[in-house]
Amino acid sequence: MFKMLKGIRSTDLEHEKDGSLFQVVHYSRVPEILKRFSDKKKVLITRNPPNGQDSSTFFIWVSKVDHPNAVSPSNLYVIEQKVWEIIEKESPIIVLDAFEYLMMEQGLEVTLRFTGKLRDMALLNNSGFIVSISEGLDKKVVALLKRIVEG
Repeated sequence: MFKMLKGIRSTDLEHEKDGSLFQVVHYSRVPEILKRFSDKKKVLITRNPPNGQDSSTFFIWVSKVDHPNAVSPSNLYVIEQKVWEIIEKESPIIVLDAFEYLMMEQGLEVTLRFTGKLRDMALLNNSGFIVSISEGLDKKVVALLKRIVEG
């Protein structure tokens, strides 16, 4: 399993389809990805509150905290709607940096279906889609996720 994630961590962003990126990466690479595509618009679905420092990144903060900038993990339709609103105007890279949290809150099957829907939305709009994960996922889940995201 560690070997599999080591490969994910060191894998370059090489899966391009029609100029868009579709990749599963180790969570430690998210800052590198955001920097690497600093000239491109991005949607970051994350557990971290927005820092307001990056004007090219639209943050969707996933949290149970009652805050005007937070979206509850139980409201996947709200996240989906926000992503649609953004990708209708432009073709950003969508970065899902909350996969494990959504899985804990909504269950594996629901989260995989949601991830597949985000991937399809990105594909239809010539956007990229990157999912970050940690060592906490077992090999079977990683394999399913990679199949959904990378095709």
